[in-house]
Amino acid sequence: MKNILIPTDFSESAEHALKYAQMLARLDGATLTLTHVTQPFIPDTTLPTGDIGIGVGALAAQEMEEISESQLQQLAARLQQEGFTCQTESRMGSVEDEIIALADEQRPDMIVIGRHNFDSFFDRLTGSAASDVAMQAHCPVLVVPSPEEAQGAAIQFKHIVYATQLEFDENHILRPVVDLVRRNNARLTLLKINADNQPDVNNSQEFMAQIKQEFGQERFSEDVVHADNVSEGLTGYIKTHQVDLLVMVTRERDFMSRLLNPSLTKRMVLSSSVPVLVYHAGDTKGADFL
Repeated sequence: MKNILIPTDFSESAEHALKYAQMLARLDGATLTLTHVTQPFIPDTTLPTGDIGIGVGALAAQEMEEISESQLQQLAARLQQEGFTCQTESRMGSVEDEIIALADEQRPDMIVIGRHNFDSFFDRLTGSAASDVAMQAHCPVLVVPSPEEAQGAAIQFKHIVYATQLEFDENHILRPVVDLVRRNNARLTLLKINADNQPDVNNSQEFMAQIKQEFGQERFSEDVVHADNVSEGLTGYIKTHQVDLLVMVTRERDFMSRLLNPSLTKRMVLSSSVPVLVYHAGDTKGADFL
């Protein structure tokens, strides 16, 4: 891994995610790219109309941009003092759009982003910048839950769970996961949820045989859980086992599918109490990012 992109809004959630990025950067001496996105000025209807109102709003936006840039540079300086190679990128615009655009430009090996705590059903329904980035970025994305949701969990990857339905050839994604396991001296569990609402389509044993042939049985253990649905099964497994990282794979779907049936990966990104590392089945870079 050579470059990790870390969006920050200088919140506790962003600081918590940064700790995971630091942990990963230490493995290979990766560069940390810090980015902050300032949202553009939107005229306030309560301000005076005309040039005066616009001027006041624009000045406030400029001050916020300058404050954010100062915070970004201070954060970079702190990381450099701690021995990390660090660079910064300031952007203005829609948070998720700018993060994805920057990732397309820089081609980082991973994005590490914090997820804020959701206080209401509406928060979960509308989603977050973190989930949008995770679903749309063209590189692996690690989404870290807020410190409150993490409940003091250690910053470590000692038990990594790879969620799979064994319906597709996923060896190209498993390769970097197995490498991550090796570098962290961790253990890997391949977890399959037998869900009542999701019948098996393909022969699971065929795909498991392919995995064993390439990686060897000693690289991982297998676990199968029965549940009403996959998200319930994954959530229950995390609650009853010591899991440090959940790895999931998402696949491209059309607009109507996303609208009528939000993806399992997105639901877990929004609700998981442990970090979720999201791969995209179409990624070509994902096979060698570590």
